[in-house]
Amino acid sequence: MANKDYYEILGVPRNATQEEIKKKYRELVMKYHPDLHKDNPEAAKKMAEINEAYEVLSDPEKRAQYDKFGAVGPNVGAESAYGPSYDFSGDIFSDLSDILRDFGFGGFGFGTGSRERVERGEDIEVEVTIPFKDAVLGVDKEVTVRKKETCPVCKGTGAEPGTGTTTCPTCNGTGFVTKRQRTPFGEFVVQTTCPTCHGTGKVIKEKCHNCGGSGVVENISKIKVTIPPGVEDGTVIRVRGQGNAAPHGGIAGDLYVRVRVEKDPRFIKEGNKIYYIAHISVPEAVLGTEIKVPLIEGGEEIVKIPPGTQHGTEIKLRRKFGSRRPYDYIVKVIVDIPTDLTSEEAFYYEKLREIYEAKNRKG
Repeated sequence: MANKDYYEILGVPRNATQEEIKKKYRELVMKYHPDLHKDNPEAAKKMAEINEAYEVLSDPEKRAQYDKFGAVGPNVGAESAYGPSYDFSGDIFSDLSDILRDFGFGGFGFGTGSRERVERGEDIEVEVTIPFKDAVLGVDKEVTVRKKETCPVCKGTGAEPGTGTTTCPTCNGTGFVTKRQRTPFGEFVVQTTCPTCHGTGKVIKEKCHNCGGSGVVENISKIKVTIPPGVEDGTVIRVRGQGNAAPHGGIAGDLYVRVRVEKDPRFIKEGNKIYYIAHISVPEAVLGTEIKVPLIEGGEEIVKIPPGTQHGTEIKLRRKFGSRRPYDYIVKVIVDIPTDLTSEEAFYYEKLREIYEAKNRKG
């Protein structure tokens, strides 16, 4: 897709909301759509640009990529030798049909033949809670969801096995119904998806006994979800095609898994650093010591604290977790200053003070 200022094409600011983008698109459709302005030769070219811009800015993923790189994909919006290419499939076709319908034009048929709108199943969102360790290291998690699946008896057709289908009596097999409609813009031939056969041109002779003709049944399913290393609390992972099955053999929706991460009292995560707080005494800080440090993956490691270690010293272990965003594992040393001394401890601390004072006088 060539570098173009899609925000300028639609006439919206770069921080425009999705609702503002759709509202502006509606206005531009009525102003430039070639079916509404056949006397304007520039309308088709302008509409191609508008559709290209809307396709990107109305999709959060494509918009984010465009904002970062200034383009989306290699061929989106390219023009063929036969002139501007129109993409009225998917979401844009749906949005355009909805916009024209809102203005009282019903649905429009684009192109020369019937165009079946494939139904899509609903998306499902579930929440899964994982330990801190699994969030750092990654894990395969099995989630249980109640969802609609393709009927195993009729394979999604909705027809009782062996009965087959017949031509739809409403649309005579075309998949759409046509009527003429007079509007302020002139007379239009309006095509809408057939409400009886949903655009297939066929109707079943006998409904499937298992699903009642819908082509889907509800089941409880277990789905394996790969949670990558380094996920944050609240991360949403999309599993394509694992949402609800669509009726009449359409496209299944997606499964969205929201990840919640349990806190581990032993560790503190700040950005791409994970800290373990190690408390040592004043003598250990002065003379040095060895401590056991718990590892995120399990087990322990002996860490040497050198003599003269200062309060707040950070010791980085030779470990990195995560592939996309590596974490450093750091031991942060806290020197505990005693607040309640025994008489013996007070005696020796007093002796130490005398020694330091004498040392300073000589210095």
